[in-house]
Amino acid sequence: MKKSIFLKVILFLFLCNFSAEAQTKSEQEEQAYAALNDKDYATAYTLFDKLNAKYPKEFDYKFKLGLASLYNPDKKARAIEIFTEIKKQINGPEVNYYLGKAYHVNYKFDDAIPLLETYIDARKNAKNKDEKEMVADAEVVLSNCQNGKLLIDTKVIADIKNIGSPINTEEDEYVPAITTDESIIVFTYRGKKSMGGKLNTELKPDNVEGEYHEDVYISRRTADSTWSVPQSIGNINTKGNDASIALSPDGQILFTFLSTDKNAGDIMVSKLTGNEFSIPEPLNKNVNTDSWEGSCSISADGRYLYFASERPGGLGGRDIWLSEKVDGDWGPAKNLGPKVNTPYDDDAPFIHPDGITLFFSSKGHQSIGGYDIMFSVKRDNEWVTPKSMGLPLNTTEDDRYYVINSRGDKGFFSSDRAGSGGSGKQDIYIVTPGILGDKPVIALLKGVVYGDDKPVEAKIEVVKIVQKENIGPFYTNKTSGKYLMALSPGSIYRIKVIAEGYDPIEEDLDIEGLDKYMETNKDFYLYSAGKSPTTTVTNTVVPTNTVVETPTVAAVPCGGSSLPDFAPLKGKSLNDIQYYTMLLKMAGDYCAEGLIFKVQIAAYRKPQNYKYNHLSQYGKPEVVDYPDGITRFTQLQFKTLKEAEVQRQKAIAKGQKDAWIVAFINGKRYTLEELIMVDFLGKSIN
Repeated sequence: MKKSIFLKVILFLFLCNFSAEAQTKSEQEEQAYAALNDKDYATAYTLFDKLNAKYPKEFDYKFKLGLASLYNPDKKARAIEIFTEIKKQINGPEVNYYLGKAYHVNYKFDDAIPLLETYIDARKNAKNKDEKEMVADAEVVLSNCQNGKLLIDTKVIADIKNIGSPINTEEDEYVPAITTDESIIVFTYRGKKSMGGKLNTELKPDNVEGEYHEDVYISRRTADSTWSVPQSIGNINTKGNDASIALSPDGQILFTFLSTDKNAGDIMVSKLTGNEFSIPEPLNKNVNTDSWEGSCSISADGRYLYFASERPGGLGGRDIWLSEKVDGDWGPAKNLGPKVNTPYDDDAPFIHPDGITLFFSSKGHQSIGGYDIMFSVKRDNEWVTPKSMGLPLNTTEDDRYYVINSRGDKGFFSSDRAGSGGSGKQDIYIVTPGILGDKPVIALLKGVVYGDDKPVEAKIEVVKIVQKENIGPFYTNKTSGKYLMALSPGSIYRIKVIAEGYDPIEEDLDIEGLDKYMETNKDFYLYSAGKSPTTTVTNTVVPTNTVVETPTVAAVPCGGSSLPDFAPLKGKSLNDIQYYTMLLKMAGDYCAEGLIFKVQIAAYRKPQNYKYNHLSQYGKPEVVDYPDGITRFTQLQFKTLKEAEVQRQKAIAKGQKDAWIVAFINGKRYTLEELIMVDFLGKSIN
């Protein structure tokens, strides 16, 4: 009797253990398939790896492990191993397809090509829908491999680095957007800090089946050139998905993406007022349609919007379109045409502030896999054939959302690449140089507008004088008074600064002959009627970005025997700090009979409004009207260039950012460039 009971207990325990083991396998399998269907390839890889190890005879586990490896950037090398093993067991056309794809994502293009060609040849007459789609995909991957072979032979020298902490974390960070001077970065975040935590489809907390939603974060450059800890943008983020897609060059306008169950995706806009962005509002129906619209870029003058859309009438599934602002709102959109768009997907446009350099991501053109970053330049009002940014910037994974700074020497993008410090999730990266070939040529002006010596909200109107073409307008930040604007070369611009309650001022900027990037800080000072004359002032902006270390003046500045050879400096712009520093080293301590240097603090056509209270400690300036109609203000005089440079730096520190140095020989005025061209008139050195 006892023996019978004992056997029943053993049988019961065995059945329980068997049931528990079966339940565990079933649960693991369900979780693994769910992760694969959700394209969570990292989780799918881990689960199928365990199942395959425990049940090696289950063919489907091994096959699904191969798929999870194929689409997991951190494990893609193993895909070759797994599909090679499968090929030994089953030598059918489909195995060639998957093994060919595995070789492709691992940059083994020569190994991938024959396998893909074999598969395409075997299934070229397929009638089944799924098989047709696989053949079409194989043809695309084959083209990617052929493009990859060409790009490997012309690999670009570039330095790619993960932007690191505090921007990147163990979660997802992607779609970077920057101000053109790199002072601000906005990006999309998805992870533990997402508003509301894990949420279900009804936006209710659900730690089991819920997901983290997208939020928009912002970070600013600190004084030591590092990034501040990113902060969530309050008015932008909700419990739903809120993604950043673009930032205007001056950081005053933020574009975001919104999609709902009833809306495939729209572009929203938010404006910065003081320190807060407004609640996003949708763009008009010329931009947003019933189809998906989800990435964009605005030109520096605010006149053009480049955006991606899946609307009918395009050349592929997703195309890039252009809308021009008409009477304050966006006009009908035009397709950029076959030079830019392909039969495949083209997305993520970014128009550089120069207005003629367009970056975008494409599955066509010279893509080596997924989306690759391309660029095109507009010549004679036409876009030239786009070029790939090449390896190593582009990979066999998706590479999108590429933006560069105004100088063109640095680019930002997001990728799920495993190399370059990535975690396999979406991270933000920096690449130098930012563009291949010639760098963009623009003039970047930035500074603060003051009203009665305090930062003020102002409107800046810009006009090309000869062409009589309006640019902008631009606006300062309501709280800080800061502005930033990028202007294209080849014109003389008239800049008018207007603020309510203050007398407007006008200044001219001549960059007609500008042939390289220029960045200058320029503050504008407005005064109310009771504090200054009402006459409008026209000043000539001195285009310079040469800010150098304050030099140490030699105890005996005139020590020297002969003039140096100025040949390396002739014809060079002293706006370039490289050449200005060279001049200081070559001739900073030289002096001669009749040669003096003065610090020029202003140059105005109508000088009545110019105030120099901030420089009064250095004495009353000398004011001279010249034959060209410009009144020039200079302050103090020195025997050597280095002595004058010390004073120039003091003036800059007091807010006169455009202070410059001019030379006089026996009373005749020379710019420093003119002085170099005549070899200082061969003046003998004392």
